[in-house]
Amino acid sequence: MSDPLGEMYRMPVGFGPAPGPRNLPASQRHRRFDKKATSLTLSAVTEAGPLAALLPARMTLLGEPRLEIAVTLLSDVGWLAGRGYNIVMVRIPARWEGGQQIAGHFVPVVWENMADPILTGREELGWPKIFADIPAPDDSGALMRGSANWDGFRFLEFAAEELEHAPLPDTAPLPMLFRKYIPRTGEWGTADIDQMTVVEPSPPAAEIRSCRVGSGRFSFAAARWEDMPTQYPIVSALAALPLGDFGPAVRLETSGGTDVSGQRILR
Repeated sequence: MSDPLGEMYRMPVGFGPAPGPRNLPASQRHRRFDKKATSLTLSAVTEAGPLAALLPARMTLLGEPRLEIAVTLLSDVGWLAGRGYNIVMVRIPARWEGGQQIAGHFVPVVWENMADPILTGREELGWPKIFADIPAPDDSGALMRGSANWDGFRFLEFAAEELEHAPLPDTAPLPMLFRKYIPRTGEWGTADIDQMTVVEPSPPAAEIRSCRVGSGRFSFAAARWEDMPTQYPIVSALAALPLGDFGPAVRLETSGGTDVSGQRILR
């Protein structure tokens, strides 16, 4: 009997090729792009200086300084045999000015509430994924309210209201840019890998089933070491950004979409 998995490995490697979002068993590969998602995107204007300080070298702010969050509730995920998980992604509109110029969203941190997508996304894609409890928000369609916490410490609150049906967006999402960093074992402070990567829109595109637009707000709470021993610098840096002039809240329901296997290294 042939091995149903492709040659993709990650720790622990002694058990052979590892299944995951980009490597399903042969009998399940028809489910590769299966998923349903409800997403809420919020944004706010902030101060350019401290926001730009979160960008890596060779990146500059794109347009007015805005901080964005995207909360996504995934269900019926094919590679998880129909299970789901929730995501909070922080985004900064920015431009990469390396060997080529790319305008998109720099993503400094992503929280997820399940270990498997965190591990596969960190190791295979280089996304800055970390864990948080992200309960399903209160969601009536017209109103959506929720939070994220770590071991009981609530570090993010968000809300959208007066969400009314709107025409489906007909523009492709912007590229997303990430900094992949892996430390060198035994040489702390030295990188084994330190590189930029990009995900650009690619097929199959998610099918947008509904769109609602309204008003919304979000806020981060500063944390002490005692509150979040490994994450307090992250949430405190975000909490220090003053937020105002909140943009429209956009709630989308989608199905399908890419597994971002087309992510590539930027030179």
